[in-house]
Amino acid sequence: MTDTTEELKLQDHVGARFVRWPYEPDVTQVILLDHHMVPTPESVSAWAVEAVASDPDIRAVRTGAMFPDAAASFAEAGFRPIDTLALLEAPITPKSIRSLCRRKFDTQRLRASHLPDVAVLDRRAFGDPWGNDVRSLTDIADATPRHRARVVIVNDGNGGPNIGGFALTGQSGVFGYLQRLAVDPQLRRRGIGRRLVADSLCWMQRRGATVAMVNTGLDNEAALALYADMGFRRRSETLTILELAGDALHRAGGAR
Repeated sequence: MTDTTEELKLQDHVGARFVRWPYEPDVTQVILLDHHMVPTPESVSAWAVEAVASDPDIRAVRTGAMFPDAAASFAEAGFRPIDTLALLEAPITPKSIRSLCRRKFDTQRLRASHLPDVAVLDRRAFGDPWGNDVRSLTDIADATPRHRARVVIVNDGNGGPNIGGFALTGQSGVFGYLQRLAVDPQLRRRGIGRRLVADSLCWMQRRGATVAMVNTGLDNEAALALYADMGFRRRSETLTILELAGDALHRAGGAR
């Protein structure tokens, strides 16, 4: 399957596009074009049909992180949860982060030349099947009208520069999104993640965001502790990643 995306405008006016799942060419990801709209189960089933029609050899269709209402539509269409994420938010006001933003965070712009190394770091940090490749990292950065991409450069044992961590941050209206944060597993507990989160929050505030949002795995205790220490609080709802695979997928794909 190629990386070319196909937009689908269905009867309920919710659109979606297909991309290859990073590092798994036989898995298709369905991405909602508007996360504020909830597809019907009928639309979700139609997407499964289209996914199989476009590539009969796929073994699964997966979603990104879905809010509860959208996840319910996918579940009714036969998708099954494969991961659950905590959703956290923090208020952003000049008063709440004034002292934080007086500091120097020593981050650098993430350049196109950094992307291959950043993708390797991301995969090492999160493992399969959750690691991003260059294309999916670019998609993440492009998901919001404005974004910021930063890296922390550290010296390796031979004195050479290495990427120790990176953050992708987006902003749309009053909301800021810490879209991706990863630290080299060999360099954890050195403050790299904290510097990147602080840099992201201060950028959001400068852009006019008043609420910061982030998600992470329910079992990612280190990230949950960091975010709590940086002023984030858990929301009651969770996000869900779902999958339709195997015989269930191809039964759906044959339902024309």
